[in-house]
Amino acid sequence: MNGFKLGKWTLQRKMTLLLVLFIFIPLALFGYSFNESSNRFVAKRTDQQTSQVLSLVRQNVDQMLKEYEAQLKTIYDNEDVIAELSRSEEEGLQQNAGNSETINRFLRNFLRGKEDLDSIYLYTTDEQMHFADFKGSNFFLSQFVQHPEWQQLAEKADGRAVWLPTYELPENRYLPQATHYFLIGMQVKNVADEMQTLGTIYMNVKISALDRLIKEVDVSPHGTLLIADGDGHLQWSRNPEAYGVQLADIPFFKDALVHPETFSKQELNGELYRVGFVRSDYNDWYYLALIPQLDLTEQSRELQQFLLVTLIAFGGSFLLLAWLMSRYITRPIRQMALAMKQVHRDNLQFRLPMTSADEIGLLQSAYNSMSGRITDLIQEVRVISAKEKEAEIRALQAQINPHFVYNSLDTINWMAIDREQQDISAMITALSDIMRYAIQSGEPWVAMEEELKWASNYAYLQKMRFEDRFEITFEADPALLSCQVPRLFLQPYLENAILHGMENVEEGGRIAVAIFEDEATGGIGVRIEDNGSGISNEELQEIVLRRGKGIGIYNLDDRLKLEFGSEYGVEIRSSREEGTQVKIVLPRVSTKIGN
Repeated sequence: MNGFKLGKWTLQRKMTLLLVLFIFIPLALFGYSFNESSNRFVAKRTDQQTSQVLSLVRQNVDQMLKEYEAQLKTIYDNEDVIAELSRSEEEGLQQNAGNSETINRFLRNFLRGKEDLDSIYLYTTDEQMHFADFKGSNFFLSQFVQHPEWQQLAEKADGRAVWLPTYELPENRYLPQATHYFLIGMQVKNVADEMQTLGTIYMNVKISALDRLIKEVDVSPHGTLLIADGDGHLQWSRNPEAYGVQLADIPFFKDALVHPETFSKQELNGELYRVGFVRSDYNDWYYLALIPQLDLTEQSRELQQFLLVTLIAFGGSFLLLAWLMSRYITRPIRQMALAMKQVHRDNLQFRLPMTSADEIGLLQSAYNSMSGRITDLIQEVRVISAKEKEAEIRALQAQINPHFVYNSLDTINWMAIDREQQDISAMITALSDIMRYAIQSGEPWVAMEEELKWASNYAYLQKMRFEDRFEITFEADPALLSCQVPRLFLQPYLENAILHGMENVEEGGRIAVAIFEDEATGGIGVRIEDNGSGISNEELQEIVLRRGKGIGIYNLDDRLKLEFGSEYGVEIRSSREEGTQVKIVLPRVSTKIGN
């Protein structure tokens, strides 16, 4: 089966194809760029509109909630109720029976004329309950018992009003269907007696109060508007079935807690949404808008249709222009090609007749000049080729095989052994192992046991170099010796500890290397600490900022964070004249990692 052979095409077809590519690739890039720009424009405009809508909803809801809070605090304006609560606190249960009617009357009057307030309850510190609720107290009490956190949150607020999570009362003889309420709680204080707590008041607000305020608000044709508290409890939704959803378990809500008042693209139940958040500073409620990506696509459809028509019109025009241009250019070239076929391949003396003074004439003239130069160039190429071969031979002769160096060191080692120069033999053996480890081809990750063997040889050579001014110890968890680690990752830290930490130490220097399991990540922890001269705060800051000579120390940190996450990397602690501690956290890898 013959493949696609572009070489058999005529020059006109090739030029037409080339011009078409030069035309349609920019058009395609323009179309893609225009489409992306229109999508960004629509997303930005939608974000702005959604942010305005959410901010307006937040402002209106905050205003309504503040009014409810202000109404609740009118209990302090009723001196009789405060006096009765204070007296009840002092005189006990027997007196409470006489006080109940005064307090209950206040609660009943409090609800009068307030359509959105369902009921109000007041619990005194001596566990007496006063309430105004046409349904009776049993329904609310059952909810109160199920939610002990309500009382805890009210106590934590210590006299400030706190908005509690929305809850549901099931269908009963008073309610034809399940109904949702959101609740405000507040401890009542005796302002005349060292702010002593007199009780806790709870007011149930019908969810219809929020319905009337928000039901006409739309963020998009198919968008969803939600209100939730800081713990992820859904406070309001148009869909009653959504109240059981715990938003704290959904990733996009976690993002809202970290980055409030931002917009992002999220996937929910297999569909893409544009999600926006606005947070209320008043009560830490979050106002969320979920806009389907289909709504955004619909908004940009007109722009996309305009783009499609424009691309078709320009594409057709340019295609016709490309065909005409290729035909005009290639016709005289084809004529020249037919004439050149008459030339014998080895007849470099043939000259084309000049037929025009345009670019084709220039080609003919160039061909004639080129024919005269080819003979000279052939000779020059022969000379240059000979010189290049000679240079290659010299380069090969100048190369030194690393294995030759290794074998030479091995020979010197045996000579040292024969002459009983054990120290020299040990140093040569260590150097040979270091060279073999460094130059051997293979994977960039090796077993921890191999890396520690290299580090021991390196430490031995440096120790001999510094005339035993310091000691280096290695301690490793045997279970980690087979784990994979980056090749030579210890080198910059050992070098820094020896060359910089021990440079001013005459004796008693200590460098300790420990390999252990990191409890926080479950990975491999590596600690390198010394009692050397340490690093000043200014120098350490330069290293952390990847400036100056410390760049190599943090290369491993950047690599680990990029490949495996922010929990891995390098941490350096140091004090001048007290030493330096480097902690490296590596992923626990049991299989080899490729290049």
